[in-house]
Amino acid sequence: MKSYIELTEHITEDQLFEGFLAFGLFSDKLIPILTGKYFYDYCIKNNPSFPNLDNKGSGYINYKNMRNINIPRELGIPNPMAYYKLCLCLKNNWENIKDHFRNYTLNQDYKISRIHIRKKHGTKRLFSMSYNNWELDGEPEPDLLFGNRYIVQADISNCFSSIYSHSLTWALVGKEIAKRNRRGNWYNDIDESVQKIKGGETHGLLIGPHASNLLSEIILVVVDKTLFDKGYRFIRYIDDYSCYVESNEKAQDFISDLSDALQEFDLQLNYKKLSIMELPTAIVEKWKRQLNTSIVLKKDKYIDFYAVRAFLDSAIELMKANDNNAAILTYAIKSLRGRTLSKSAKKYAFQTISQYAYIYPYLIPYLDEYVFKPYKTDVKDIERISNLLFTNGLKRKNYESVSYAIYFAIKYNFNLDGFMASNATNSKDCIFNLLAFKYFSKIGDVKATKEIKSYARSIKYSTEDFDRNWLFIYECLPESDLKGDWKELKRHKVKFTSI
Repeated sequence: MKSYIELTEHITEDQLFEGFLAFGLFSDKLIPILTGKYFYDYCIKNNPSFPNLDNKGSGYINYKNMRNINIPRELGIPNPMAYYKLCLCLKNNWENIKDHFRNYTLNQDYKISRIHIRKKHGTKRLFSMSYNNWELDGEPEPDLLFGNRYIVQADISNCFSSIYSHSLTWALVGKEIAKRNRRGNWYNDIDESVQKIKGGETHGLLIGPHASNLLSEIILVVVDKTLFDKGYRFIRYIDDYSCYVESNEKAQDFISDLSDALQEFDLQLNYKKLSIMELPTAIVEKWKRQLNTSIVLKKDKYIDFYAVRAFLDSAIELMKANDNNAAILTYAIKSLRGRTLSKSAKKYAFQTISQYAYIYPYLIPYLDEYVFKPYKTDVKDIERISNLLFTNGLKRKNYESVSYAIYFAIKYNFNLDGFMASNATNSKDCIFNLLAFKYFSKIGDVKATKEIKSYARSIKYSTEDFDRNWLFIYECLPESDLKGDWKELKRHKVKFTSI
């Protein structure tokens, strides 16, 4: 097992910069055509200062991403120039930040924080929501369970959106020093860089850019140490805590101490999700164990129509028994990839999972990788489900669903029925408009493409509108329609999409 700081110290400042800027500008939850690689290459070659960026920084793009409980959450896509300056600041202060992590995690006999930046084999990306290498991370739960009778589960209310930028300095050097020295120090540089990707706002980290996960850890490892030093044995997944205690009274003490530690950074517990459970209880969620025991998931097992139908029916029953948590369906869908399915089983799986995605849009982003490609789905079938997703998405103003339908149409070369440029422009949704522009350009619809460009020109003059739509406006318009740093990027043929 490697400690927190051992995994962190393997990252050089240059690797941090590349990982965050080239591969962490856009959330993994976004349409998979977005990339910061070309922008990173430009920055490395030209070492830009971006003098035209406002002193307060820039606004950002809002993107609604469907969660597993079928409620959207807002992701943020920062202005790339403001984000570049944040990444550069983190790079320049990486040694200080590593010292901070070392100081607050050094004496842990197991790794409390389970999800944090680290190198992964085969990619320069530094952050992922799931790490499955138990040899590196260890499995502390069995030891934490030993001798205890209760488990406390708690999380932070609106963690990223509640983080106060000044609290980063409190965590790094202490409140007293930070408040006494508000200018001209490395920790204030980080504070100011964070503010500038939100137009000068001091409250909230953007959800999505990978740098935000490093920033949140700066604060949360301090909270961890406060609790660890009090003798608590617990683990944390981003902002979710699981603490193992010997009595109900100790469980209540943990809740109180956690609340106090969070309040030092103006953070609050989410009391709606707070629970105390008596042990023994399963470490792995019951629904996951039930799915894993299915005969369908036995290694090298040939799966026929009846088996896959029973497996997916079981997944639906488990989802309904667990507050309609669509993550259960995602787990089931992922579990089928790589299995040997009969022709009829593949057809049934495609039809059923497509129907699930129509009802639970949270599943749509998983269709291509876990259904279309492994089942070698006929393009006509992809076209049919994409048209349904497009129509339903427009009706419900679920523009993520609409955008994925357009992405599928572009990738698999088919048309969407009744799709008009006004569908996109009336939505005022940046990603929808970007995908619409790419779609109409590809199919050669000159009239629709002109209409999309005309809309882009109409909103480019307002600073607020530009900030909220920079990705669409920049990708859509030629160099002659842009100015300042954006014009320079266009002149160097920098792009933010792979299509």
